Amino acid sequence: MATVLLCEDSPTHMVLMQTLLEDDGHEVRCAADGRQGLEQIRQTMPDVVVTDLRMPEMNGLELVQAIANEYSSLPTVVVTARGSEDLAVDALALGAANFVPKNSLNVLLNPMVRRAISFAKCDAFYQAFKGQLHSPEFYYKLGNTIDAINPASQFVIESLAAAGQLNPTDRIRIGMAVASALFNAICYGNLELQDEDPRIAEAIAGNESSRGELIEHAKSPTFSKRHVHLKVSVGDCDTRISVAHDGPGRLARFHPAPGTAESFEVEQCRGMMLITSFMDNMMFNSDFSEVIMVKNHAASENHQLLPV
Repeated sequence: MATVLLCEDSPTHMVLMQTLLEDDGHEVRCAADGRQGLEQIRQTMPDVVVTDLRMPEMNGLELVQAIANEYSSLPTVVVTARGSEDLAVDALALGAANFVPKNSLNVLLNPMVRRAISFAKCDAFYQAFKGQLHSPEFYYKLGNTIDAINPASQFVIESLAAAGQLNPTDRIRIGMAVASALFNAICYGNLELQDEDPRIAEAIAGNESSRGELIEHAKSPTFSKRHVHLKVSVGDCDTRISVAHDGPGRLARFHPAPGTAESFEVEQCRGMMLITSFMDNMMFNSDFSEVIMVKNHAASENHQLLPV
């Protein structure tokens, strides 16, 4: 059982999110604003923080920044309402590990919270090997299964932690970026699914029957020979990650326009928002079947967050 600190000033949304999280097996502690949340963190460290952005006393942006300053190993997931997209972008820039639109809580909240918790625990464990892994490079050839996304992303986090590169916040966020790229490569690239396909939302939410349908879909002759290729190179100055697929689909889409309210509700666009927020550079090949993501080490280490 993990402990989730939930910061939300709306009683209605508080009850909804608390119920969802408790139904997923978490212990939930509640705070009505960021200041109360920060006080609770200082008393007892949770495994993850889920926070609204618009709150009295200390808002969600201030809380995200305070956590990034004081508790870099503690991931935060922000929930966003329509009309607060700019705040969500700011929260990602300040250190949030993920965001969930409020109208997608039933689908996304628990999977993204579980991912944040597992990535943070993975990073904490492998910090014991800090500096013992030198300039690792590896290549994974993955099948079209969603179940491979978290383990592959965790391996990237483990490698960065064991190499002693970046801080926990950045390592966790890089894991999120890799997970988003892998998801887009599998679902939209190789399997040629559309966001309107209900199996996408249900698979994200952990619906086993939908996952089974996707597995059968991936076994068909059209898709079974396609793979996803993950290449990672951790150097002294930067980390370079390539995610590519063998299908005709595109890793990115630009409609609806990035940053608009509509784009926040499309999973492919939501994933690209995480990638562009967490990585320093991103490049596509000509047919958008490969994305190369770069994270500069020195820039991350020298980056100073402003005091709250």
